[in-house]
Amino acid sequence: MKYPVVCIEGRTSIQNAILALDRSPYDSAFVVDGAGVYQGSVSVMDLRRLLVSGAEGGDAVGAYPMKHALRLSAEDLADAGATGRVVADMELDAVGFVPLLGGDGTIRDALSLEDLVRMLGLPRSKPSPKGPAGRVLVVGGAGYLGSILTRKLLERGYQVRVLDSFLYGRRSLDGLDGLSNLEIVRGDLRNIHTCVGSLRDMDAVVLLAAIVGDPASKVRPTETIETNVLAAQALASACKLQHIHRFLYASTCSVYGVGADKLDETAALNPVSLYARTKIESEKIILGMGDAYFSPTILRMGTLYGYSPRMRFDLVVNTMSMKSFTEGRIQVFGGGQWRPLVGVEDAADVYVRCLEADPGEVGNQVFNVGSDLQNYRIDEVAEILAAALGGVPISRDGSNLDARDYRVCFDKLARVLAFRPRQAIDTAAREIFDQLQSGAIADPAHRRYYNHYFDSAEE
Repeated sequence: MKYPVVCIEGRTSIQNAILALDRSPYDSAFVVDGAGVYQGSVSVMDLRRLLVSGAEGGDAVGAYPMKHALRLSAEDLADAGATGRVVADMELDAVGFVPLLGGDGTIRDALSLEDLVRMLGLPRSKPSPKGPAGRVLVVGGAGYLGSILTRKLLERGYQVRVLDSFLYGRRSLDGLDGLSNLEIVRGDLRNIHTCVGSLRDMDAVVLLAAIVGDPASKVRPTETIETNVLAAQALASACKLQHIHRFLYASTCSVYGVGADKLDETAALNPVSLYARTKIESEKIILGMGDAYFSPTILRMGTLYGYSPRMRFDLVVNTMSMKSFTEGRIQVFGGGQWRPLVGVEDAADVYVRCLEADPGEVGNQVFNVGSDLQNYRIDEVAEILAAALGGVPISRDGSNLDARDYRVCFDKLARVLAFRPRQAIDTAAREIFDQLQSGAIADPAHRRYYNHYFDSAEE
């Protein structure tokens, strides 16, 4: 066929039909009987709605009403009136493709709405296919990483729904209001109604929302367990029940805690904080749900850095850059400990690549997110940033309350997703410094820039 529209037999199970559609460029399939005779069309959204309404994943697609049974024959194409009526129905029902049938009712080809309006001489912009994961729920889409990922997905034409409690305000989404491909929902992931309702009509889910960082987890331990473990489990379970098989979970390289060797995804975990322990628990739960129809991807991120619409100054590169501006110096505690770093823009690119990758390559997998080139000792970070910012002096304190000390191997990410970092800590530091110097960030001491204050007040 001209277009690779999925064709399935009516006896195909709902769960297998959803899987086939999720792996195709389109969100509807042609249904045929055992002899190949066209029966009608189904959409992935309608199939998921069947599951929510009580249908079993193993039920045959043909046992339920089709979305539509629009079709054309060679005789219809010779009749402008007949073709025009089909085009009108396609536009009314938002149908992108119809089958061209032979005299025996079997499918000979597929015709797009664009093809048909061109034949009739009608003006119309070409509808784009849904893409590998066209409708994405970003939970925590207003956060430090989420506000960047949301913008990248919108730029690539995805339909995006952001679910966020706006724990640190909603200014990070300024300028996005009114976009037709963005829906913003205010809600707490711990609310089960909000959790399940946010999945309506979604093809993929990115779970970024969490109580992030060791200091924040210490301040609110109960909320950390509720959000990072229980709510994450509930969302993953709801996705699995609705056969939303692309599920990206934001974990952290902090799960390694302390390690003398370079640690890959198979290395022993050695958490030294509640935050890391909750992430490990969620990883186990979510990966344990994985099967052929639910393919979660765990992304263990290095320590993020760089400018974001929801800025943070409690991350090592960002903190040093800010202190260079406000105090004219960089303060180092300890200094010999290792940290794997990754730019926040680069991290967002990894999520996009995962959404667009073959599920067989990334599903039911764990990836360290970062690059070997950006494993640094804290002292090295300070030296690089001091030089980048014009020779800022460095103050050193041998004490260090942070027990983490680990290097990480990122070979798997480079091999599977061909990831190479584009950001560097020196250029990121200069950008942050420039933002501060320009007054774009008026008060870097404001509580909203630090996760452990849980302050949603805007400057």
